[in-house]
Amino acid sequence: MQRLGFPSMKSLDHFKSLAGSVPATSKSFSFSSRPASDSISSGSFANLKLTAEKLVKEQASVKTDLEISNNKLKKSMEHIRALEEKLQNAFNENAKLKVKQKEDEKLWKGLESKFSSTKTLCDQLTETLQHLAVQVQDAEKDKEFFEEKLSSSSLVLDGLNQQMHALSLKLESAEETVRIRGKELEKLKIEEEEKDKILRDEQRKTANLIDEKDAMIKKFEETVAANRLVTESLNSKLEEVYLRLKLKEDDIKQLIFTQENLEKEKSDFQLHNSDLARKLDMSSKEIRNLEGLVQVLAAQLVELDKQNLTFSYKFDDLNALYESCFKLVQQERDLAATHAKKQYDQLHDKFLYRKSEMDALQLINQELNNKCIELQKVQESVHAQLSEDCRLAGERIQKLEFEAEKRVSEKLQTEMLVSKLEENIDTLSESLRSSENKRQDLLLKLSSLEMENKGNYEKLQSEIQKKAEEVDILQKECEAHRQHVDLLEKQISHSHDLAEEKEQLIMHCKEREKKLEDQMEENQELLTAAESKLVDAKKQYDQMLESKQLELSRHLKEISLRNDQADKAVEEMERKCDQKLTECKEDSRLYLMHVQEEHAALVSRIQQEHDRKELALKADHTEELKRAQLQSEKELREKTTLLRSEHEAQTRALRFEHEDECKKLQEELDLQKSKEERQRALLQLQWKVMGDKPQDDQEVNSKKGE
Repeated sequence: MQRLGFPSMKSLDHFKSLAGSVPATSKSFSFSSRPASDSISSGSFANLKLTAEKLVKEQASVKTDLEISNNKLKKSMEHIRALEEKLQNAFNENAKLKVKQKEDEKLWKGLESKFSSTKTLCDQLTETLQHLAVQVQDAEKDKEFFEEKLSSSSLVLDGLNQQMHALSLKLESAEETVRIRGKELEKLKIEEEEKDKILRDEQRKTANLIDEKDAMIKKFEETVAANRLVTESLNSKLEEVYLRLKLKEDDIKQLIFTQENLEKEKSDFQLHNSDLARKLDMSSKEIRNLEGLVQVLAAQLVELDKQNLTFSYKFDDLNALYESCFKLVQQERDLAATHAKKQYDQLHDKFLYRKSEMDALQLINQELNNKCIELQKVQESVHAQLSEDCRLAGERIQKLEFEAEKRVSEKLQTEMLVSKLEENIDTLSESLRSSENKRQDLLLKLSSLEMENKGNYEKLQSEIQKKAEEVDILQKECEAHRQHVDLLEKQISHSHDLAEEKEQLIMHCKEREKKLEDQMEENQELLTAAESKLVDAKKQYDQMLESKQLELSRHLKEISLRNDQADKAVEEMERKCDQKLTECKEDSRLYLMHVQEEHAALVSRIQQEHDRKELALKADHTEELKRAQLQSEKELREKTTLLRSEHEAQTRALRFEHEDECKKLQEELDLQKSKEERQRALLQLQWKVMGDKPQDDQEVNSKKGE
């Protein structure tokens, strides 16, 4: 009791001992007064005087003792009042601490209920996340299945596109070959005409040369040798022309063979086109089936968007609740720490102050105990009551100490709970982050689907670009053919150069002839002598020339007949080739027009369906957003109403608990006040008893003196 700051008990014991000593002295005084009265009645007057003087002295000593005891009692009463005030303050502080402790317990209970509700919400969220993960896995499986189907259909479409592309390339190559062959035929015609002109010119030149050489042979033998050389050169040229004609016949045969191959390829193209038409019908059916699957996927994606929006709203609400709870926990921790520090400082200061007071009171109590040993017998009953009160107070103090230890343990437990809750919050934040990552993965998957759609559109554009590139390649091939034509022209120019060289040789021969003429003029004198000899030779040479001329004319006629036959055959072949080329061109043009129209119709149909689907998806998305917003607003309103009702219920419960505790404290205070009033009444009675006994003694003494 003295250690915990309750020094008033010893002062009360001291006061009771003093109160007991006073009646003891009065009893001794009454015992001494009785023999005095007996001595007065039986003894002499002198003895009465002596006894009266003794009584006066004793009375004076008793008065001095009473005054001293009264002063001590006043001091002890003042000290007792001060101690009672301190006790009252301590009780009030204990009551305040109890109230605060109960309030803290209520707050902790409220926080625990809030944390339990948040835990239930977190469990619900984890369940919803698991359900969403299962749905996402199912959606991914469906997506993989549809992607496989789309990939297979895209492969089929790519194969069809490649076949169409190969067919278009073959058609274009066939058209180009036909054009090139036509150009080559035209060039061959031009070359043949030029060669015919050259042959005619050469024939004319040979005829002129033969006439000149006949005249010269008639005159000179050397001109005959020159004419022989010229005829040999002409024979070589004729052989070259004959070889060229053979080559042209071979080319014509090759053209006929290529024409037959083109007809076969045309029949193959027609069969392949029929197969492609069948495949296009099959692909259109598969595309319709895929469109149905895409619609189902779009519906599933819309549902996933709805779930994603609801999850995002719930996640935002959870974040707000966690932030508010975390702030409240931090505030409560800070307040509890500051409050505990303040209470600890106050209690420590009070403990030091009370300890000093207890030391002083112990010294005073030791002195009072030494003086109040005689008064202990009278105040055993009061001491029993006070011992019971002290025992009750000690039990209360022990209870308070036990409650304080319990509160300290509860505080430690609450700190442990706070740490556990922080760990739970961290785990929940990690789970929320993982859910955010999953949501971002879903968004990435949606973006990948959009990118795939864009990729398909870009593939179509790339195919169109490939076709344009193919057209460029064909143009390049045309340029290559043009270069080939240029090479042929160069060859023709080279042949012209050769002809010019031949003309130069002829000029050189003419110059030599001039030189020979000069020599002939010099040798005319010699020839006159030899004319007689040459007459016979001339006759022989005339016969030889006539025979050779006949052979040459016959050979030239045969060559002309062959040339006419070749020209007729070439004309017939050209006419047939032109007819077939025109037919092939018309068929290919009609087929290309048909394919282009079908392609344009398909592209327009696909574009219209895509636009219609986009509009429908946008409308559905806007409606779903509105629905989600309305649902979120309703949920927020319901949650706010629930939170308000819960808060009001908690405040009402706290008020009722606070009122009950106040009533209990008021009852305890009333009990303490009643006990204090009883103690005061007992003290007043003791004072009255002590005050009445000396008055009775004085009256008895006064009567005896009379």
